[in-house]
Amino acid sequence: MIVKSVTDNQRFLAIALMTLGSILISFNGLVLRSIEMADNWTIIFYRSLAFSSAIFLYLFIKYRRIFLLQIKNVGPYGWFAGLVLGISNVCFILSMTSTTVANTVFTISLIPFITAVLAFFILGEKLTKITIYTMITALLGVLIMFYGALQVGEILGNVLALFTAIFFSIFTVVLRVNRSVDMLPCLLLSGVIAMLVSLSLKMGVLQISFHDILLCFLLGGIMSGFVNICFVFASRHLIAAEVTLFFFLEISLSPTWVWLFANETTSVNTLIGGSVILISLLVRALWLRYIIQKSVGTHG
Repeated sequence: MIVKSVTDNQRFLAIALMTLGSILISFNGLVLRSIEMADNWTIIFYRSLAFSSAIFLYLFIKYRRIFLLQIKNVGPYGWFAGLVLGISNVCFILSMTSTTVANTVFTISLIPFITAVLAFFILGEKLTKITIYTMITALLGVLIMFYGALQVGEILGNVLALFTAIFFSIFTVVLRVNRSVDMLPCLLLSGVIAMLVSLSLKMGVLQISFHDILLCFLLGGIMSGFVNICFVFASRHLIAAEVTLFFFLEISLSPTWVWLFANETTSVNTLIGGSVILISLLVRALWLRYIIQKSVGTHG
């Protein structure tokens, strides 16, 4: 009974953290729209600096004397995971500043589907029928969105969002290949990589206003840093389908905030295509959750 109580408490905490984290990270687009002067690469640099600092502080508090050893122990898989996650983060910011928030978040909602396909080819994981059917439906939604973006000249933002989803899915699969890899040092590496890339492209010229640097630190240090730490904890106590449902919450809220507070409207194609993707994502998550709960109940 005591063990069950502890497990229930951890699960409740995981749900609470994922809910809070999903709501918090959904303000990403609104905060980006509030930045006044800084260009894309300057935003990426200071956001990555804040993110890396937050993860560094957490790792140092958690591991103390063996902090550097933990980073070293991630090995080649960890370094590669950090690299692809860093690329994903860069593509995310570039996408957000090249198209509407709705276009970006609806496109990156393909992550569960892309991850499933990569896991099928690389890990030999089975593609369930529900995944195949909903993935085909989601692809229809993507085509509708891309057609609309092509008409208004915003296709680059959609393509960058697609790359965001692909590289994040690669990151997820790399961690599955070697489950012993601690994800937190990989997060630190991803931030450092994004920071170095932006620094080199800006040739060290990184002037920024006090207003904008505060928002960049809010994006990287508080929002992304906190949310990623929440995700690491919650993923240990929730099944993948449940985590996807919180992902759905974030994607639904993000376009709402910029519409309410930044007057950013969304095209008809984006609304239709995005709705198709989100419904596909929701159906798959709920069905997989039902199957898992049914299986647990049968074996219980």
